[in-house]
Formats: sequence, structure tokens, C-alpha cells
Amino acid sequence: QVKHLQGVRASEHHDDDVFKNRADAVLDECFQLFSLFYLALGKNKEIPATYVQLVTIKQNFELMNDTGVYTDDDLEPFKVRLREIRQLVDAEVAREDEDEDQGEPKPEVLLVSRRLRQCEKEIALLEETTRVIADALMPVYEDLVRIRRRLTALSFLPHDSAIAEARELQKRLIEIDDMRVDDRFVDPDDGAVAEGQTQVVGLLEECFDRLHDLMAEGSTVPKDMMPLYERLMEIRVQLEKLLLTSRWTLRETDLWSYQVQLQDIDGMRRNGQFKDTNGEPAPQQAQAALNFLLHKCYNLVYKLLSSSEPVAETLMPVHNQLRTLRRCLLEVKKYGGPLSARDLYPYQMKLSSIDNLRTDGKFLDDEGHIPEGQGVVMSLLNECYDLMYELMAAEVDE
Repeated sequence: QVKHLQGVRASEHHDDDVFKNRADAVLDECFQLFSLFYLALGKNKEIPATYVQLVTIKQNFELMNDTGVYTDDDLEPFKVRLREIRQLVDAEVAREDEDEDQGEPKPEVLLVSRRLRQCEKEIALLEETTRVIADALMPVYEDLVRIRRRLTALSFLPHDSAIAEARELQKRLIEIDDMRVDDRFVDPDDGAVAEGQTQVVGLLEECFDRLHDLMAEGSTVPKDMMPLYERLMEIRVQLEKLLLTSRWTLRETDLWSYQVQLQDIDGMRRNGQFKDTNGEPAPQQAQAALNFLLHKCYNLVYKLLSSSEPVAETLMPVHNQLRTLRRCLLEVKKYGGPLSARDLYPYQMKLSSIDNLRTDGKFLDDEGHIPEGQGVVMSLLNECYDLMYELMAAEVDE
């Protein structure tokens, strides 16, 4: 189907990276889920697994472009990951070129390559924005970015709690404003007007606007937009909880529902702005708060996709057995009750049988190689032993 779609696009001269219609949206959703399946199977280094990461990276780039609040340090992790994906794609293309039996490129390679090109163009534009800022102005710009982010975070707090820190930020903004000579920032070495005035002065004025709104009103999310705000807060809390416990509980396919929810919320924006029930743009402070939360959620999804340690397919049976055993032991611990040695015997036997699969402390595949995911599996195994010892100690105490 993907090959057929590409053929139709080429015949209609719609095969550029920018063209998008409803067919692309459906294909994108399907392939994101397909990509998550690859991640769940531990096939992190295969081409389809990178697609959902590219989607999340592009969403982050779009929000950075909308808000204009980012530094080169924010872009660096994305640059590194895009280079890694580019190497994977180039290696796959080279293999296809060497294979004479291979006709057209694989569909997954076409789709991932398209997404990768989009991300590379986006990051090039973002880098161009910061590249024009002179080195002498870069510390000021980075300081303003930090202040802007902190002002957004303060907008979530009650007015009385936020006002003290807001005044400290106001002092720092005044200090930065006083650095200007005739309303311009100059190079301290030669006194010449430093490049990047538009970006830095614009961000300074925006910080003053945000500060004024914050000190005047505190948190300004209108009542009719509170359901959206609370929904984003709930997603953020759930993702942060997953980030803490992902080593044990996360299956990459679990992220699918969060991806869909965030894309639905993102789709509510018009020209980068959230609208109220009357179709009017929400107040600027509310826009900042909602965009900040949306960006935070996208960042958390990306971190979860990037930080999950791959578990090789050959190790998945052991991994799944240990997860099931851990879940059973937690349930037993949760409900308690008098437990005899006989009650715990089946769990001990299962744990011992899994432990006996190790050779020299490692789980090996059929060919005697050490597959990826040893850390995750060993951590699960050790936690199961800890739970078992707790239950046995409780049985002895009783």
C-alpha cells in the first residue's frame, strides 16, 4: 500500500516532503503503532523502530519554533539522535543498493527517510535562528530563555506563592535591560552593535510581558480552558510516573494512547494558539502555560522512547516470565494473609528455574551470544528475589 501511495504521488507530482493529506495522517498513525511494536520487541536498531521517535522529535521542533524559547543545548540531544538515525538509514540504503535482487526501496525506509528529512530541515531552521546571535550576546540569550521558562512554570502556582520569585526575576530582567546602550546590546570588546538584536530584544520584551501578567493576575488559565489544562496536567503526571518506573513497567506500545491524546490536543491549536469557547485566542499567559505543558509532555514521551533499554527478542520470553512473576509476588504481598512455605513454593520453583537459565551469570541465546537487555532482566530477577525474601520473612514472623 505504501509503494502504491508513493507511485500515485510521483505520478501527480506530490512526492515532496511537505505534501500531506488525510491519507498521510492515517498512514502516520498506523506506522507509529507499528514502530512501537518494534520497540516493544527490543528491535530498537531496526529502521521501523525509529519512526515514532522521529514523529516526537518533529513535534518538539514545531513547538520550539512556535514559542521561540530554546538554546543550542536544547537542540544537541536531538542532533545526536538524528545523526544516529541517519547512519541507520544510510546503512540500510547501502545494503539495498548492493542487493541486486532488491528492486524499489522498502516502504519503511521510504517513510522513515521522509520523516528524517523533515526533522533535518526543521533543526536546520532552528539552528539558523540561534546562529545569528553573536557570541557576546549568547549568555544573555540563554539567561533570558531560562527566565522565560521559569515564568511559565510560576504561572502554574498560586499567585501568593509565585510573586516572591517573580520579583527576583524582575530584578534580573532589569539588570539585563540596563546592559543596553541606546536600546541596543553592544559587544563589550569593541562597543559595536552585536548581531542577534531581534532575537534577544524580542525575548527580553516577551519576558517583561509575561512577568507583568504574572504579577498582575497570577495563573490566568480561563475557566473554559481548565478542562484542557487539567487534561495536560494529568498526562504529564502519568508520563513522569512512567519515567520513574519505566525500567519495570513500560512497554513502548503503552505510549500509543499518550501520543494520540497529545496529537488531539495539538490539533486544537490554530496558528499555534489555543482558542476559547467563543473562538477567540486565549490570554497570552494561558497560551504560554498550555504550550509549556504540551511541550513538556512531548519531551517526556521522547525521553521514554529514547531511554528504554532494548531487550532482544531472544530474551523476551525470560523478560515476560519475570514480569509476570513480579506482578504475582506484588499481588501476594499486597493482599497479605497467612502464607506458609507451601504457599510460596511454586513461586520459589519458578524463580529458581529462570535463574538456572543463566550461564556464568548471563542469559545467553541459542547461539551462545549475550543478547541485549541483560540489565533490565537482571534487575527484574533481583527484585523478584527481594520480594520473595520479604514474603518468606513475613511468614517466619507469623
